[in-house]
Amino acid sequence: MSQPKVRVGLIGTGMIAQTMHLPHLRELSDRFEVAALCDISPGTVRAVAAKYGIPQTYTDHRDMLDKADLDAVLVLTPNHARPAIDAARAGKHVLVEKPMCNNLAEADELIDTARASGIVGMVAYHKRYDPGYRIGQAAIRTLERPHLIDLHDVIGPNDMFLAHYDLIRVDDVDRAVLQHAQQEQVASLQVAIGQQPESIMRAYGLMLGLSTHDMTILHGAVGLPERVIAADIWDNGLGIAAMFAYPGDLRCMFYTGIMPKLRKFDESLTVYSGDRVVSIQFPSPFLKNAPTVVEEWRMEGGAYQEVRTEASYLEAFKEELIHFHTCIVEGKTPDTPLEEGREDIATLIEIAKKAVG
Repeated sequence: MSQPKVRVGLIGTGMIAQTMHLPHLRELSDRFEVAALCDISPGTVRAVAAKYGIPQTYTDHRDMLDKADLDAVLVLTPNHARPAIDAARAGKHVLVEKPMCNNLAEADELIDTARASGIVGMVAYHKRYDPGYRIGQAAIRTLERPHLIDLHDVIGPNDMFLAHYDLIRVDDVDRAVLQHAQQEQVASLQVAIGQQPESIMRAYGLMLGLSTHDMTILHGAVGLPERVIAADIWDNGLGIAAMFAYPGDLRCMFYTGIMPKLRKFDESLTVYSGDRVVSIQFPSPFLKNAPTVVEEWRMEGGAYQEVRTEASYLEAFKEELIHFHTCIVEGKTPDTPLEEGREDIATLIEIAKKAVG
């Protein structure tokens, strides 16, 4: 049975659009028709459209929303809130890359607008759609009385994982447009955590870009923490650690950071209970089809066992797009709704404020 096609436009044609979304949308041509692209770089959007045979290009997302015949948009810009809000107000279903916004005021406006328009609003937390993560998530939920969680994400720069991609980058964005975008970014971060030292602002920006992944895999497996017990930021904002409290005797140790000169990706979620441990270990998202590994440590017949599972080579970004399509055509609520994105950002804000004291 053929799938109803969703006509989609992309706002932002940079790295994540070129490495992930556009190739997967082309593979999913039975579900999606990419009708338009938008980017503030005229040269980039024209070149990317030519590469993928996409007929319409724009440099202002508002023009695209007004003129292009679209059912849905993917928001893939550096700052996501305003394009996502405008798209929801225009009645378009929205898949918004993480972080869905920088502060809670933006989150609330996006959520309220999506509800008023009756559209599907989904945060692009691709790791939640990873087959390996789903296996580990199910195993974690069977643990009896877990008492400790280790969650960490310490990685090298993204550029070290991108050299094998043929990315199109045209340096032709008007300087005034760039400056305005940078000013808006700083202002929106200050709405979230106030006027802070440069190291704290850098750490909060790092958490928005990196730690949103960690918050959603934690959120999906064990739920939201009740509170942040303690937090610290060091190394000029490149080192971040926090301790979360859950009901009862469950605690989570979270830490993240950057290794500026090392091509290494080290992200895992490990949950400990009295008789079993489940660990989910993630590959770099830019190594397509690399499996997420689940390990379970347990006793069986008096013997200690380590069971390793590689569930699938299915690509998480592609599975995410399939889920978005299903939610649109079947009227389902996404597994990663906008409300969850807001809750994750609230936790990151709490970390930053706790670190300041």
